[in-house]
This record gives sequence, C-alpha cells and structure tokens, in this order.
Amino acid sequence: MSHITRRQFLRVGASLAAGLGLSSAHGELLAKGLEKISSRQEKVLWLQGMSCSGCSVSLLNCEAPGPLEVLTEIISLVYHQTISAAQGADVERLIQQLVEKGDFYLVLEGAVPMAMPEACIIAGKPLVKLLPPVLKAAKGIIAAGTCAAFGGVPAAEGNSTAAAGLKEFMQREGIPYKNRLVHCTGCPVHPQALVGTLAYLVAKGYPKVHPELLTPQMFFATSVHDDCPRYHHWEKRAFAKKFGDEGCLFQLGCLGPLSHANCSRSQWNSGVNWCVRAGAPCNACTSEHFAKRRDFPFYRKGEEVHAVAYCDEDRGRAES
Repeated sequence: MSHITRRQFLRVGASLAAGLGLSSAHGELLAKGLEKISSRQEKVLWLQGMSCSGCSVSLLNCEAPGPLEVLTEIISLVYHQTISAAQGADVERLIQQLVEKGDFYLVLEGAVPMAMPEACIIAGKPLVKLLPPVLKAAKGIIAAGTCAAFGGVPAAEGNSTAAAGLKEFMQREGIPYKNRLVHCTGCPVHPQALVGTLAYLVAKGYPKVHPELLTPQMFFATSVHDDCPRYHHWEKRAFAKKFGDEGCLFQLGCLGPLSHANCSRSQWNSGVNWCVRAGAPCNACTSEHFAKRRDFPFYRKGEEVHAVAYCDEDRGRAES
C-alpha cells in the first residue's frame, strides 16, 4: 500500500464534501475517517445478498477518490464477494476472525431472503445464518442501496423468497439496529454518498438520520423535486407533454417528491449527467416503496393520482 499524506486526505475529503454540497467542516471530518480506514485502524467487510451487484459497480465508478484509490489505499476492504479472490472455507475463517475481534464495519448490498435461505449462499452457508453473528459484532452497519435498506427489486410483491431489508431482518432476529444501522439508498447507491457515510461513521460515529428511513440527513435530507432544475416549470404548471419537451416532467411520470437524494448536486458518471437533466423522469429509486409494490410503477404517464400518496390535485406533494 502506498503512503497517502494528510494533505492528500484533506484534498479527498474536501472533494467529497464539495461534490455532495457539504461544508468545509464536513470535508475535514470525512478526511479524518478516510485516514483511519486507510491506516487499517478500521476494517470493512462487504457482503452481498440478493442483488444485481449494481451498488458494487457504482462504487467502482467513484471519482475523487477513484476506484483504484478507494479499494487499494483508502478502504481497508477485508472481503468483497465480487472482487475478492478468497472463496469457500477461507471466507468462512476470515469472517469468523472478524466476528471474534469485532473491529470492523459491515456493508451489505442486496436484500435478505427470509423465507428461502437457499436463495443466497455465502461460503457454503445461507446468508440468513451467516448474518446474525456478523451484525451483532459489527461496530457499524451500512445498507448499501435500496434492496439492502428496504428490500427493493428482490422484495417485489408476489415473490416467494420474502426478501427484506436489513432493518426488517434485524428486527426479526432481535438484533439492535438503532444507532448502528444506516441506510444509503438508491438503485444503485451513489458512490460519494456511500464513501462519505462510511468515512463519517468511522470518524465521528453514528450520523443524524431520518427516524424511520435511517437515511443520513447530510446526503438524503432534500427531495429530488426540491432541488430539481425544472422546479420553476412546476411552479408555473408548465408540464412537458412528450420526452424532449421543456417543462416539468410530472405528467411524464416523474416521482421526484417521493425520492430523497442529492442527484442534482453530485450527479452521476463522474458528474456528467443525471436522470432529470437527461430528460428522464425520476422514478424514486431511493423510496422505501421502490419496486416492492405492484402499484408503484417505475414509470407512469398521464395519471393524475399515484397510488403512493402522490396526486396532481395537491400539486404532486406527498400526503403522507
């Protein structure tokens, strides 16, 4: 591992904070957390449940710091199912050693199959059997992505796995989650929000979160609707009639008021673009209802009322 100076960590922390619209004080705090992880004072265990690995791919798309820097110099990543070479008994021993020492942070990607254990196997053991001791021993836990937080796509109504998010699983197992579990939502999670949350968790401890959603306020406090560059069209009731038109995208299916994220500030693909800027409506991928409910379509067009407390009559503001 190459040596990174304090100045370089400050630069990375400042870059993360700026990209997320945070203050310079947050930049120093994030730098402190990243420095502790890099020095291997804090270890990170990344496990995957029922997922498409999209959040892992998102992590590899991070910039300032870049993926190589994150994985080899900043995060002391002990194990990751997709990018690690270890398999089978080696992984089982590694996880057991971590649990015994308890000096690690857990990141889980994907949902937990509560009614079908064989749907997700790690190191020859069902995830539902592997997780409890890991969750009890971890110093902090991050649910990476909407699937890990709320169930997401694997938890769609009618599935036979009874897939669920981490909070629901921990409640069933009687494992404390308050002041331990943080939800970094999104499909996928934004890499800056994930790295920033992990850095904050290590540097200062449990962040301020939404009391029910458990999303960190510093990254998920405002809705996409409130920060939308087309908000002035909304105020004037100037709606786009077809894709490519100027105007608010509400009547083309935008669910911005239901999605709390900082997409408009951090954007995606190294700050190149994001859904609304590209002319696509927001599909509320950070919502706890995303993909789970049959009446929560990814895209809808021409409806005046959305099943999840969202209607045109009150100018699209959520009622609940």
